[in-house]
Amino acid sequence: MSIDRKQEIMDAAIHIFARKGFNGSTMQDIAEGCGMSKATLYQHYKSKDQLLLSIFHMINDRLYVKLQASMNREHGDSADSLRQQIELQLRESLANRDLIRMLITENPNAYTEEVVKASGAMRARMIRHFEQMFKRVYGPEIEPYAVELVFSMFALLEQFSVLIILENVAIDITELSRYILKLLGYMAEGLMGDNGVKPILGVHNYPEYLLCEMPEPETDNVENLICRLYRKADCLGESGKKEQDIRNSILMLDHELKSSSPRRIIVQGMLHNLLQVGALTELAGRLAALPGIKRYLD
Repeated sequence: MSIDRKQEIMDAAIHIFARKGFNGSTMQDIAEGCGMSKATLYQHYKSKDQLLLSIFHMINDRLYVKLQASMNREHGDSADSLRQQIELQLRESLANRDLIRMLITENPNAYTEEVVKASGAMRARMIRHFEQMFKRVYGPEIEPYAVELVFSMFALLEQFSVLIILENVAIDITELSRYILKLLGYMAEGLMGDNGVKPILGVHNYPEYLLCEMPEPETDNVENLICRLYRKADCLGESGKKEQDIRNSILMLDHELKSSSPRRIIVQGMLHNLLQVGALTELAGRLAALPGIKRYLD
C-alpha cells in the first residue's frame, strides 16, 4: 500500500471516528469514506483496532520526532526549547482536533486492551522525553519531581485543549505556551525548595505503562525509522561529545531528508556515522534500504 493511500485511509477513519465515535463506527463506514470496498480495506487493516493503532503510531511518532529535534538543537536556551515544545503539542492537538475530540468524549471502555496498552506506552515515551527536558531546564534537583511535573503539564494541556477544541474558546497558542511554562516554573521552584515536600510518585508506584517498552511502529518508513533512531539513542547510555555527535547525526539526517532537495553528501555522511554505532546499525541499515533513500547512496 502506498504511503498516500495509507494516509487517505487513516484520514477517513479519523473523520468517521470523530463523527460517530470509535464504538459507533464500522469498517464498512471507513471503506465507504475512502471510496473502497470493505474487502479491500481488510487487505490493509484486519480490524478497526489495528487501524486506530496505526493512527496513534502515526501521530505520536510524528510529534515525537519534532520534539526530539527541538530538544537536540544546540542553539537557544533550554527553557525556550521547552516552551516551543509546549506550543508544538498544542498546535498538533489543533491539527488533529477531530481525533482529539473523539479521545476526549469517547468512553475509555470502547478500546481493547491492546489499544489501551499501546496508548499507555506511547504516553510513557512522551513522559520520558519531557522528564529529560525538565532536568535540562531546572537542573538535577528537579529529578525526584520530574515525572510529576510532566503529569501536571499534561493535565494543563488537556484542559486547555478541551476549552479550545470542545468549547471553542479563543486562546492565543503562543501566549498559552508561555503561561504554562511560567506555571511549571513556579511549581518546580516550590518543589525544589527546602520545604520537606516528598514526591508522590516513584518507581515503586509508577503506572504500569511507565515500566513497559514502547511498541515499534508496524511498518518501515523514513519518519518511523528516524523516530526509532532517536528513541534508541536515548537508551545508549553515552554521554558528552559522543552522545551529542550521535544525536547531531540523527538530527541532520532528519532535517536533510525533510528538505525539498536533500543533499547526497549529507545523507551519505550522516548514515555512515549512524551505521558505525553498533546499537544503531540495524535501524540505520533499514533506513538506507528504503527505495527513497537508496538513490542518495548509489
